[in-house]
Amino acid sequence: MIGARIGPWILDKELGRGGMGCVYLAHCTAGAGDKPVQAAVKVLAPELAVDSGFLARFQREIDILRQLDHPNIVRFLESGQQEGQHYLVMEYVPGPSFDTLLMQRGRLPWTEVLELAWQIAPALKHAHDRGVIHRDLKPSNLLLASPLPNGEGERAEAAPRARVASWDSEGVLVKLTDFGIASLFASPHLTVTGGIVGTAEYLSPEQAAGKPATRRSDLYSLGVVLYTLLTGRTPFQGDPLDLLHKHRFAQFDRPIRLVPEVPHELDAIVCELLEKDPGKRPADAMVLFRRLDSFKRKLAYQATHGDAKTVEYVIGQSATHIQGSVEGPATLMSRLMRQELERERRGGLVRQFFNRPWVLLGLLVLTVSLLVWTFRPLSADEMYQRGAALMQSQDPADWETAWDTYLGPLLDKHPDTPHRAEVERFRTLVEGAKAARQAQRAARWAGPMSEAQWFYQEGLRWLQQGNETEARRTWKLLVRAFQDVPSEKPWVRLAEQELDKLNDKPPPHRHWEPVRQALQRARQLREQGRDNEAAAIVNALKELYRGDKQAEALLKEE
Repeated sequence: MIGARIGPWILDKELGRGGMGCVYLAHCTAGAGDKPVQAAVKVLAPELAVDSGFLARFQREIDILRQLDHPNIVRFLESGQQEGQHYLVMEYVPGPSFDTLLMQRGRLPWTEVLELAWQIAPALKHAHDRGVIHRDLKPSNLLLASPLPNGEGERAEAAPRARVASWDSEGVLVKLTDFGIASLFASPHLTVTGGIVGTAEYLSPEQAAGKPATRRSDLYSLGVVLYTLLTGRTPFQGDPLDLLHKHRFAQFDRPIRLVPEVPHELDAIVCELLEKDPGKRPADAMVLFRRLDSFKRKLAYQATHGDAKTVEYVIGQSATHIQGSVEGPATLMSRLMRQELERERRGGLVRQFFNRPWVLLGLLVLTVSLLVWTFRPLSADEMYQRGAALMQSQDPADWETAWDTYLGPLLDKHPDTPHRAEVERFRTLVEGAKAARQAQRAARWAGPMSEAQWFYQEGLRWLQQGNETEARRTWKLLVRAFQDVPSEKPWVRLAEQELDKLNDKPPPHRHWEPVRQALQRARQLREQGRDNEAAAIVNALKELYRGDKQAEALLKEE
């Protein structure tokens, strides 16, 4: 298609090719004598344009990009259709990507990593505020843009023009791109089967567990990106299955242990982003930005006291355009110093208030009271009420918290609780949600399904149908057939684990009381002369339990 025209754009060269189509560098000329404008044009593959599902996904990607207008996000320009070809046009950013920078340089100086985080955090906030979760943050989706045109720095919401000490161009911006995976989840009416929902090296623990991605999932992935840029390696290494497990349970080496020159403040921020529990990460991207901005201001403050390395960093990072002129280093340091002193002065009265002994004593008493209240044993009714409240949430993760923290312990400690029937209903909901998540997780792992993977899942299907014998046979044959095939090792390992579970599993306790009650009802109907109705019940039971030896023995008594 090189040289072809699509809409007003002439395709110059191919930039990349993926499962949904191709991306081309293109240009157009608004009028005679005008300078050509370059853009990246994404063209949906013709064979997919006739598939309503792929077409809907492509349209959702367009709808998402229309919502986003931030200097640190690659801009959407237009979209259209021509002779059955669907396309969208985006701002062209020549790069390079940070993945390329990593390959060229091994790792980046911490000053550059700080600048990247300081620019990308507001971009994430912009997307999150519009309900868009990226879900696939990684170095290849972060681009180092060309120098800004005059005046564009005024559009920045929280990341003005900056000069980065080791980067070649002045006024560079970092830009976030590729919201394709976000588009998969942008509509509840679109389904995804066999799709990859993120790159395993950068996936959050909750995504690895099959739970829905949230804003804090993007923050975890950003933490992995920062860690990788700082150290030259991801926090965890291994095959995709190992990585999913490690993101959930393994511990990583702190960046400062691998690169001692990383400041403690930046090391702490990255480690907080990489917390397994989403609740321990920053509340949102703007909270993260304020932490990063505070750290940059601290560096500027230290620069005024003669720290040569910090002076070089601040002068390189913090020059901003105000009213069309550039502040010099002396003016910048003077202004930052005045701001710091003013901030300290404003906080003086508060500190004086809290330094009074009676205030501190009152706070101590209040703190102790709160601790006593928080850790007191809950009554059975309180455990039920708190668990039931969490079960009203739309998030299945809250259901698991309700069961693990309140409802499960309630049944253990108070098995005769008057709420037992409702608690059992909650148990069914929790177990159903877990089963759905496991099925979703299995589907998400799937690319093109390998033979061993297919038979592993076949064993799971037999087990779900209650046929443990056939599940055991399938997994044994899988292990025997594929144990020496390297590409099938992960599925062989999973099949072996399932067999171990079956070997350790005690014989299931069957609850036959409902069957006995149904048979009793059949006997009553016979006594009333309603033989046809009685026979219908017995025949239905025989059909349901066909092949079940225990059940057949029970039915023979009838």
